[in-house]
Amino acid sequence: MDRTLESLRHIIAQVLPHRDPALVFKDYFVNNKCQKNGPLGKVNVVSMLQEFWESKQQQRAIFSSEGVVVYESLPSPGPPFVSYVTLPGGSCFGNFQCCLSRAEARRDAAKVALINSLFNELPSRRITKEFITESVQEAVASTSGTLDDADNPSTSIGAYHCMLQSNTGKTMLEFQ
Repeated sequence: MDRTLESLRHIIAQVLPHRDPALVFKDYFVNNKCQKNGPLGKVNVVSMLQEFWESKQQQRAIFSSEGVVVYESLPSPGPPFVSYVTLPGGSCFGNFQCCLSRAEARRDAAKVALINSLFNELPSRRITKEFITESVQEAVASTSGTLDDADNPSTSIGAYHCMLQSNTGKTMLEFQ
């Protein structure tokens, strides 16, 4: 977990250079136990998520036609409130806690989306030839297919293999 946390700090430093990565995760660990508020309990996660994706778009010019983070809330006369955030590219995340206000639900959804966005930047989340090979082998093992099916796009294994190959180099969120 320490290497993952360090990798996330490094990603924040790269993508959001004006943010101090140490402050983002300041309250995450105390005596090897998670704090009640978690790593993002005291930062403006809504703003940080927006900055993250704006910075990502400027660096790579990805998803230029879908350049905004979109929030939606389910209509509700009272608690618990539910909010969803849709990221550029279409990935959608919702709040997971019981939220007593719409603002709290929005922050919670942003927190989930930000953690997933940061985690997605780790090198292990890229679709590589090695990942494709392992993934197709796992798919074959869990079905009645064979490795030969991977070369035939009319089979489910072949279609999966073809989709992965056409997305080589992308991250898992970009693939979704």
